[in-house]
Formats: sequence, C-alpha cells, structure tokens
Amino acid sequence: MNASKDPIKGNDKRGDTFWKEVTDDFNKKGNGKRRREINQLKVHWSSLKSSITDFNDYWSKVTQMHTSGYSNDMLEDEAQKMYANRFGKPFSLVHWWKIPKNEPKWCALIEETEKNKSEIVDVLDEQSRPIGREAAKAERSGKRKKDNVMEGIVILGNNIEKIIKVQQDRKVECEKVMEAQIQISNANLKAAKEQKEARMFEVYNSLLNQDTSHMSGDQKANREKALRKLEEKLFTD
Repeated sequence: MNASKDPIKGNDKRGDTFWKEVTDDFNKKGNGKRRREINQLKVHWSSLKSSITDFNDYWSKVTQMHTSGYSNDMLEDEAQKMYANRFGKPFSLVHWWKIPKNEPKWCALIEETEKNKSEIVDVLDEQSRPIGREAAKAERSGKRKKDNVMEGIVILGNNIEKIIKVQQDRKVECEKVMEAQIQISNANLKAAKEQKEARMFEVYNSLLNQDTSHMSGDQKANREKALRKLEEKLFTD
C-alpha cells in the first residue's frame, strides 16, 4: 500500500519495480526473521485479492440496499451473511479488506472489475443468439485454445510454487549443515586447546620436580625462565 501511494512515483511504477519495492519493504519489516521472494508475494496477493474482491462486492450491494439506519458494523454483518451463503464459510480477511477499501486505487480497480463484468454480461447476451455452423466451429476452436492457455498458466503457477518450495528446503538444509560444521569446528578447537594445556601441565610438572642439585647456574636460570612462561600460560587468564 505504501509503495502504491508514493506521491511522486506511485502511479507510474512498472510492475517489476512496484513488486520489488513491496518485497524489499516486507523483508525489511521482518527483521530478517522472515523473507519472501517477489513471486511468493505475487501469488499470495493474487489468492487474497479474489476473496477480498468477492466480499467487497457483497459490501457494495448491502450499502446500496440499506442507505439509512444501518451502522458500518451492521452492514458488514449483512455482507458476511451473503458471503457465507455463497462460499459456505465467513470471510476471514476483514483486516485485509479494511486497509484498501477506501483507497482511490482500490476503488478504481473495483469500478474496472464491475465494468468488465457488465461487458461480459453484454457479450453473453449477444452470444445467446443462434449462430451458424462455421461460427460455432470457430467458437469451439477458440474456446479450446483459451482453455489450453489457462491450463498452461495454472501449470506454470504450480511449477513456480514447487521451485520456490525446493529452494526454501535447500536453504534450510544448507543452514543446518553450516551450523553442524561450526559446532564440529568449535568442538575440535576446544579439544585441541585442552590437549595443548594437558601437555603443558606435563612439562610444567616435569620441570617442577627436576633435581637441580647437579645443575649449573645457567641451567637453573633456564629452568626458572621456562617455569615462569608456563605459569603465565597456564595460570593467567
């Protein structure tokens, strides 16, 4: 919604630019805890828009039927009844619908949808008249082509969703492998450090217990120097 309401460029953005901005804004607000790709948000909005448009249609009808004496909540209840009668369940995206319902671009979209519905009705009325044999053959051929195109679109959408799912699963697996590798590396480093300290303790104890009675002055000085260095490494944090 913020992307489409840009006072400078909002109405002139190309589709790819608009959806990239929406995706960047979504991922930014997720603080890294949730991320979505452009196609995921497009598919999600497409599925939501259909239900929201259906409910908005019933809302428009009840507002036209009940112009006085009804509050917005009462009108919404009537629209919910009509929606539930049609789809067998209440409309659950009210919070989504309320966000754009009074926005100019959403209202323009609804008006365009209603206009298209009206044009479709006019075409259906025109098509109800008897047609000739050649026209009927051409109509069946065109319908088959249209059905094939729609089927191709559905298959493409399903394939995109599968690809996105595979990519997400691979990402999760890669993160698990990296985490396991880090844990193994940390464990190896810890073990190596412990081994080194154990060896240093052995050397320290050996030097500490040496008989110095037969050592020269230089040997004693070197022994003391070695003990001091070992003590610094072993007993100083």
